Amino acid sequence: MGDGIGLACAFVTVPRAPLVGTAGVLAACAALVAASTAWKGVCVDASRNYPVTCYSDVLELFTSRDLARASFPYVGGRLEGGAPVDTFEYPVLTGVFAWLTAQPAGGRTSYLLLSALALAPFALLVAWQLSRMVGARALLFAAAPAMVLYALHNWDLLAVAATSSALWAWWRGRSGWAAVLLGVGACLKAYPGLFLLPLAVERWVRGDRRGAGEVLLLGGATVLAVNLPFVLLDRDGWWTTYAFQSARAADSSSNSLWFWVWPHLSTEQLNRLVPVLVLLALFAACGYGLLRARREGAFPLLQVCAAVLVAFLLVNKVSSPQYTLWVLPFFALLRLRWGWWAAYAVTDLLVYVGVFRWFAALVAGTEPQLWERMLVVGVWTKCALLALLFVVFLRARDALLDQPTQRPEVKVSTSSAMSGADSAT
Repeated sequence: MGDGIGLACAFVTVPRAPLVGTAGVLAACAALVAASTAWKGVCVDASRNYPVTCYSDVLELFTSRDLARASFPYVGGRLEGGAPVDTFEYPVLTGVFAWLTAQPAGGRTSYLLLSALALAPFALLVAWQLSRMVGARALLFAAAPAMVLYALHNWDLLAVAATSSALWAWWRGRSGWAAVLLGVGACLKAYPGLFLLPLAVERWVRGDRRGAGEVLLLGGATVLAVNLPFVLLDRDGWWTTYAFQSARAADSSSNSLWFWVWPHLSTEQLNRLVPVLVLLALFAACGYGLLRARREGAFPLLQVCAAVLVAFLLVNKVSSPQYTLWVLPFFALLRLRWGWWAAYAVTDLLVYVGVFRWFAALVAGTEPQLWERMLVVGVWTKCALLALLFVVFLRARDALLDQPTQRPEVKVSTSSAMSGADSAT
C-alpha cells in the first residue's frame, strides 16, 4: 500500500516522467466514457435513478422535455408551472446540441448511445490537448473516477472541451482564438466566460495592450453572435432560460452551501449576493496574479482561472455533481500534490452517493438519516476544499511541458518559463 501511494505521489509531482504516452491517455479516456455510458444505461429504467445512483440528466431531460418531438429550442420557449417548455435551462449551444442529437433517437436507450457517440470526441479532444500540454498528468482528467460518473450525466463535456481548447490556443500563442473559444464556452455553460478577464490581463502584463482589448472584444462578440439570432427570433423564448435560473432556489437538489450550510437567504437575496461574490473572487484572483507577475515576470493565467472557477463553484446557488468535470483539467495543468486530487475525488463521491441515496430513501419512505449525513459531510468538506483550493491554485506552479507562447522577444522570467520543474504545492 505504501509503495502504491509513493508511486501515485511520484506520478503527480514529476509530470515530465514519460509514464504513459498520448495513446494511453486517449485509451483510458475512451474506456471511461464507455464505462459511463454503460453505467448511465442502467438507468434507462428510470425507477433505478436514485436507488442505483445512475441518474442522468441526458436521459431524464430527453423524457421530460420530450426532446425527440420538441420544437427547435428557445424559439417559442416559455415557463409552465416553473418548468421550461420548448426551451432549455442551459445556454443556447448546449440546448441546440441536446436537441439535435435527439432527433434520430427512438427512445431513451438510443438517445443515450447517440449522446455518447456525440460527446466522446469532446472528451478525447480534452485528453489529447492535456496530454500534449502536461504529458502523463492528463490522466488526472482522462482516468478520473468522475469520468465514469459524469461523462454522460449532462452535456458538460462540451464546455470543458471549449475551455481546454481555449487554454490550448493560448498555450500555442493564439490569444484571439482563445477568447473566441471562451465565448463559445460561455454559450454552453456560463463559467468559461469568467476567464476572459484573466486572459485580457495576461495580455496586458505582456505589454500587448491592443491584444488585451481584442480579447475582451472577441469574447464578447462571440457571445453576441451566437445569441443574437435567438434574441431576434424570439427574445422572450431566449430569455426564458435565464428567468428559470433566476427563479431557481438553492433547495435540496442544489448541493450548495446555501442550502446545507447557510440556508437562511432567500432566492432574491442570493441572486444579488452571488454575482457580487463571484466578481470579488475574480478581481481578487486577478489582483494576486498581478502581484505574482511583478515577482516572476509573467501573469499566472492558469492559476487565476482555476481559482476563479473554484470560487464560482463555492458560492453558486447550485452545485450540480457533474461540475467536477470543470475542475479536473486544472488538476492536470497545475502542479499540486496528489492528495488534493484524491481528496476532491473522495469528497465528490460522498456527495454523489449521498444525494442520490438520500433521494431514494425519501421516495421510498425509508429512514434517510445515514445518507443525509453522508451528503452533509460531503457538502461541508467540498466547500472547505474549494475554499482551500482557491489559495492553493493561486500559489501553484503550472505543469506545462513547454510554453510555446513564450517567444524570444517576450520578456519573461526564467522561473516562470521553467515552472514545470518547480516543487509541488
